Amino acid sequence: MIANASFLESRDFLLAKRADYESACEDFVWPRAAHFNWAIDYFDPMAVDNENQALWIVEETGEEHRLSFAALAVRSNQVANWLREQGLQRGDRLLLMLGNEVAL
Repeated sequence: MIANASFLESRDFLLAKRADYESACEDFVWPRAAHFNWAIDYFDPMAVDNENQALWIVEETGEEHRLSFAALAVRSNQVANWLREQGLQRGDRLLLMLGNEVAL
């Protein structure tokens, strides 16, 4: 099974079981993929020309930030290019902790 298909199968299972927590926990199988990049293999293709709202953050002040899937894909690519400029390479591991903000 290709990586994306395995991921989608697991995602669809969880969506179908979202009201049945016990069954979801008992029967869930993690997708198996030797090489899978969520951004490249799943998100970017889904985001092409997709102006549907993907992110909506409301600050404590009431200020709102909304971004489309397409805008998030552009920002993700910008971050990936910046990380590459900093010396990171595909396959490197990075832990990044952010609060509930647009940068997340």
